[in-house]
Amino acid sequence: MGWKEKEWKKNKRHEEQDSPKEFEIEMLRMQGLILCEGCLTAYSLYQSKCPTCEKPNKTHYPAKV
Repeated sequence: MGWKEKEWKKNKRHEEQDSPKEFEIEMLRMQGLILCEGCLTAYSLYQSKCPTCEKPNKTHYPAKV
């Protein structure tokens, strides 16, 4: 009998590695940066759009489209 890793456990570990943790997001915010939700690129908190994918910055500019 051999040890077998469960499929849900593999997927959970994979999801944890892909998504940014709250700690990382808070560290970026302390540095004046924000993480883009679309392309996961860090850019200045005060820019209205992501320079890579042009997704709007809703956290600092909620009224802008």
